[in-house]
Amino acid sequence: MKRTLGIAFAALLFVSPAMAGIGEGDTEIGFDFGQTAYDDNVMDETGTTFAIRGGHLLTPMIEVEGQYLNSSEETNVLGTSVDTTMQLLMVNGLFNFHPREDIVPYLLVGVGRASLDIDVAGLSIDDDSMAYQFGGGSRFFFGESKRAAFRFDLTFVNEDTFSASSTHTNVTGGFTWKLGR
Repeated sequence: MKRTLGIAFAALLFVSPAMAGIGEGDTEIGFDFGQTAYDDNVMDETGTTFAIRGGHLLTPMIEVEGQYLNSSEETNVLGTSVDTTMQLLMVNGLFNFHPREDIVPYLLVGVGRASLDIDVAGLSIDDDSMAYQFGGGSRFFFGESKRAAFRFDLTFVNEDTFSASSTHTNVTGGFTWKLGR
């Protein structure tokens, strides 16, 4: 089984990038909705997530994108309202694979800034730190010109706010549009 997976992965690396729904010099913009499973260091809840992003393909396989993500959750602890908001501002590098013209899976790594704000009964505390993320996903292009796609991500964000290292899990889905050719 390991050998079969290794051969399949190697084959993905050598598939022609010309088949992709996106290529060198293209730019894309998009938005995502989803959920963030907060690390237990922060809270044992899941927040609603919204993200916007824009990227540029340096080569058919290498893309640089900017991302803004906002995740928030309101919960009730012992009769007290607790609002948690996490904001990320990231620069991501994507390594795109091109198995078919309409499907473009990718691996993602990023670095940026995380801000965490916790409001308990009207008292607010916040902290920010460097953030790192890694993960992957895929774009599923549709339409005759293959200029729009559904995009799904699974990413893990590590940040060190409030003197605690936390890793949050983001699952998002949304749309992206190709600009250019």
